[in-house]
Amino acid sequence: MDCLIVVDAWKQLKDYDLEKYPWLSDETTSFGKYLNTQLKHIDCDIFKYTKYDEELMDEITVGKQINEIPEGYNYYYFCGFHLGRCIPKLTQNIENSGCVLNLSLLFPEDSFESKKQMDKYFYYSYAKGFEHISFVA
Repeated sequence: MDCLIVVDAWKQLKDYDLEKYPWLSDETTSFGKYLNTQLKHIDCDIFKYTKYDEELMDEITVGKQINEIPEGYNYYYFCGFHLGRCIPKLTQNIENSGCVLNLSLLFPEDSFESKKQMDKYFYYSYAKGFEHISFVA
């Protein structure tokens, strides 16, 4: 069985981030609602992960909250906040893992090209589930 792990969907954002990006709270809340809609249709174990002592957003109701990555899954799909920051750090030590691009949000000052740190990316669709994406340089 596979699992999907939603990373760092915090309820409260850091003050220094909100000072720099005052719209960030609206963006993450909206994205959380989108994520929750998608999660309801995904057929695998779903977890909401943070290693920090942070309360998670109310917008995401699907999934069990965890503070450690569970063992024993065939494949680990990661998504959430933020692509290029916390998500790749988690996948570095898990060989059978990748990031779901359309279920992940870039931090405002980042670009995808500057944060493309992983080899395995996926796109989730209702029609085909998790589809592997290959990039040509």
